[in-house]
Amino acid sequence: MKRNIISVALLILLNMEKISTFCYMALLVFILNSCQKEEPISVSPPGNNSDVSTELWPSKKISRITHSVGTFEYLTYDFTWDDSLLRDIRCTLYDGSSLGGTTFEYNGGRISRVYPYDGSGTAYTDGAMNYHYENGQLKRQSFLLPLRSTQNLCQQLYDDVVPCELTYSYSNDGRVSTVTMSKTPDDGVVETSTYEFGWDGNNVTSITCDGRTIMSNMQYDNYPNPMRFPLGIETMGIASTMILEGVFGNSVQFFGYAFCWSKNNMTTLPSSTGHCSYSYSEDGFPTSKTIVIGGESNTYTFEYVE
Repeated sequence: MKRNIISVALLILLNMEKISTFCYMALLVFILNSCQKEEPISVSPPGNNSDVSTELWPSKKISRITHSVGTFEYLTYDFTWDDSLLRDIRCTLYDGSSLGGTTFEYNGGRISRVYPYDGSGTAYTDGAMNYHYENGQLKRQSFLLPLRSTQNLCQQLYDDVVPCELTYSYSNDGRVSTVTMSKTPDDGVVETSTYEFGWDGNNVTSITCDGRTIMSNMQYDNYPNPMRFPLGIETMGIASTMILEGVFGNSVQFFGYAFCWSKNNMTTLPSSTGHCSYSYSEDGFPTSKTIVIGGESNTYTFEYVE
């Protein structure tokens, strides 16, 4: 089991070398800091409370996102849907070679498992993200990730594999209030971090970690967020850390500072020198998102299912 997961991580990170140093370092930091050791748990069936649903998909489905660096079309992400459910996100490099992707599985219409596959199509299910529900709400995610003993970026091998967990708490209005991330290395010393979320209507406006402010006064446009996906798919890159990583594989990169719980599109960037701008279709959905940081321009172009 451990050898399999270690090889998975290495394959993914070797592919990541073709992408960006920023994303590579962000994923490494997340791997080092976001795990809890426990026995793997099988996926629990979703609750039967029809009044509470964790599944929330946009009314307009993304079919493709093209990531351009400057004017160079670097990466392409293709989305496969089965009626209203997202089944697959496939990543292709500029030269047409496959970087693999991410597979989504469901139980009763709710996400039950998410796992990556590599460029040859080999699926790595041992480290899958498993979803656990209570009364229709997502309560836990359990998964396996590799662990390094040091933060030496030149280190090519992993030292261990540990089971991990994210635990969700909700406020009375049904919005996520906290997410606790924990890990227990082999020395048995439990390390936990708790993220707290502030809301303004249907948008997250502040995030703190153990009392330390991560982001505040987050700003949004007034248009629908096409990546308002169900809880647990989101990824949010902030400086050198990945927060709430829900998909392990190259597909994490297409979000580009998106926050998927929010109804509208976030225009705030962590860097005070950065700038984020959108173009929209006639029905208000984004057709492109451009992020400029330190003079480098990254544009995400959106295409939708007809």
